[in-house]
Amino acid sequence: MLFRNDAASLQLDVVNYELPAGEGDPTSDDRNWLVLRCTWIDEEGDITKDSNSCLLTYELQEMTAGLKVLNAGIKSSYESCFSEPYFLLAADAVEDGFRFQVSFFLPNTMDGDDTAEITCHMGREEMTALLAELDKLCARFPDRT
Repeated sequence: MLFRNDAASLQLDVVNYELPAGEGDPTSDDRNWLVLRCTWIDEEGDITKDSNSCLLTYELQEMTAGLKVLNAGIKSSYESCFSEPYFLLAADAVEDGFRFQVSFFLPNTMDGDDTAEITCHMGREEMTALLAELDKLCARFPDRT
């Protein structure tokens, strides 16, 4: 998932489940946490890379569905409501596309900048590409029982 504006970019990649298959409490969400890798290039051109296990498989599915509803014009906005507050995503329909606000907590930084944040615009083509990417991620990382 790439979010960018004229001054900065925030790339988020779902890289794996937090726990290997078969590990974790099968009666909890333990098996369904996903690791997100962030590459943030801030306004000064500084690059920060970090990872955080902050999204559940079903939250990825809900986000995908919510953005599809936004893209279809059924609703005019989407705002995430994830279990962990370390990844936040909000999007609004605007005249020529969509305005996104994305925030990602960087747990391992030592320089005081512990959150990557960006506000950006996506046109219809970019939104379609994002939704296709999210559909692939949902297929690649289904809920584990």
